[in-house]
Amino acid sequence: MRKLLKAHDGKEVNTTDKSAVPDGAVPGYLLDREGSNKTKILSNMVKQKRKEKAGKWAVPIPKVKPLTDQEMYQVVKTGKRKRKMWKRMINKACFVGENFVRKPPKFERYIRPTGMRFTKAHVTHPELNTTFYLDIIGVKKNPQSSLYTSLGVITKGAVIEVNVADLGLVTQGGKVVWGKYAQVTNNPENDGCINAVLLV
Repeated sequence: MRKLLKAHDGKEVNTTDKSAVPDGAVPGYLLDREGSNKTKILSNMVKQKRKEKAGKWAVPIPKVKPLTDQEMYQVVKTGKRKRKMWKRMINKACFVGENFVRKPPKFERYIRPTGMRFTKAHVTHPELNTTFYLDIIGVKKNPQSSLYTSLGVITKGAVIEVNVADLGLVTQGGKVVWGKYAQVTNNPENDGCINAVLLV
C-alpha cells in the first residue's frame, strides 16, 4: 500500500530511511532529522474512492420531473362538519411491508389505498435482456422527497429493492445475492404495474 501511495503524485511527506541513520549514540532530537527524504503520497485517495462508488450507481433515468403536492396526494376533509383538513390520500403507487397494520383512523395522517399498494414488480436485467416478476423488499430512495421514501411511495425514477434470490445471482465470494436495487422506469399509477431496470 505504501509503495502504491508513493508511486502516485500528490502531497509531499517526510519519511525516514533507517539505513541512512549513522551508527552510534544519536540525541533524540536528531533521530528524525537524519536520513529523511521527501516522497510523494496520494492525497486524493478518498476522492477517488468516492468517484468509484458513485460510478457504481449510475441509474438509467438520471433526471426525474418533480411532482407537485396536488399531483402526489389529495386533501381528505374529516370531522363532523368536514372542517378538518389534515389528512392526505396518496394518489401514487406505494409499497407497504407484509406485517403492515394501519393506524386508527383518528391518528392516520397519510392514507395509502389498498388498490394502490404493490408487492411485485416487472424487473428487467439489462445484460440478460430478460424480465422477471420479482417481490419488492422496500423503497430505497424516492427522488421526489424523503417523506415519500419513508411512506414507500413509488413514482418514476424511484429506486426500489427487489428479491433476486430466484435468479441465482452469486457474489465473487460465492454467497447468494437475495436483494438488489432497481429503478422504476414507468408511471405505475397510469399503467397499473411497476416496470423497473436492475442496477447491475
